[in-house]
Amino acid sequence: MLLRVAAFVSHPIQHFAPWHREVARRKQIDLKVFFSCDWGSSEYVDPEFQAKVEWDVPLLEGYEYEFLPIAKRPAKLSFWEIDNPTVGKALDDFQPDIVQVFGYAYRTNWRVARWAKRAGKPLLIYSDSNARASSTLWKRIPKQVIVRDFYSKVDGALFVGDNNREYHRQFGLPEERLFQGVYPIDYERLLSQSPAQTVGLRSRLGIPESAFVVLFCGKYSARKRPMDLLVAAHAAAKRGVPVWCLFVGEGSERSALEQYCAREDFHQAIFTGFVNQSTIPEYYRASDVLAVTSSRDPHPLVVSEAAAFGLPAIVSDQIGCIGPNDTARPGLNALVYPCGHTEKLSEAITRLFSERDTFQQMSEAARSIAETQNPRVAAQALAEAVEKLHVLGPR
Repeated sequence: MLLRVAAFVSHPIQHFAPWHREVARRKQIDLKVFFSCDWGSSEYVDPEFQAKVEWDVPLLEGYEYEFLPIAKRPAKLSFWEIDNPTVGKALDDFQPDIVQVFGYAYRTNWRVARWAKRAGKPLLIYSDSNARASSTLWKRIPKQVIVRDFYSKVDGALFVGDNNREYHRQFGLPEERLFQGVYPIDYERLLSQSPAQTVGLRSRLGIPESAFVVLFCGKYSARKRPMDLLVAAHAAAKRGVPVWCLFVGEGSERSALEQYCAREDFHQAIFTGFVNQSTIPEYYRASDVLAVTSSRDPHPLVVSEAAAFGLPAIVSDQIGCIGPNDTARPGLNALVYPCGHTEKLSEAITRLFSERDTFQQMSEAARSIAETQNPRVAAQALAEAVEKLHVLGPR
């Protein structure tokens, strides 16, 4: 029996498009993706990047999709702005066997959840929410009430890691309704660029070939704490580590980072600006280690992408992909330090530079983990979850 799945996504996302294509190619389920807005398919301004973004990889090829009429084109991806009042009609027309939503943060997702409940169709949630995330008491109490209300309409979850699994459990989903999933990276495309194509990037950026390059890849925003890496690397350099920081991205903290470099006479930092998908592999290949310094980051895919190139990760203890079955596995491919503790971060950089055996073991482990995060694995996981949930039915 070919099961019909309606998947609701806020906008075309570069990480999900290869997954959608792989699901469609396999023909194990009949998938249709419904988008709330056209961000990603055309140029838009990303608030955290503080830059115009237009992805240079195909996002709408190889699978069935539909753009839903929206109340107004959103200025940001927020609850009230992602609102598609006619989503019920789209569901009536498609008549899915299973309905999938990506989180609960948008009004449209609540409309979808209510439709699924009325129609007696199982609702499958997929998200990067994690149990490690902390919040103040005044936020935590109302969130518990609101999120539990949403989860009362949820029938199953496709979890993407240890902390994500625990999050679904906290909100009442029983073990038999939790299905192993993957937060996929475009693994084959990333590695399709031969090493020969990337030779010379360090030279073009002015980084010595002998340097130990620590990569920061993402938005230079306050929650990502890029300054922590700069301070830690500076301290490691004072101890004799030939460390360079490669900051790939853009954002509001750039000015402060550049001012620090000028004030402290620290010249071993490169700020690239926004780098698009087709050229990002060059920057992974030019690096030795990845640093994720965020105070809040649910499931950073940069850990998986960097791992595909053998980069061990040094991660803040506040990110959501840390765990023995997750993508940042302490002691295996990742070193974990207390968020904001720049001296511990500096020590981790120094350790991976000086302990070559440790570095090599972590690099090999990283590659192995990355192989499990590809669209093929994600497509199979979705197909299995859909089949099991269809048998279980609504709660």
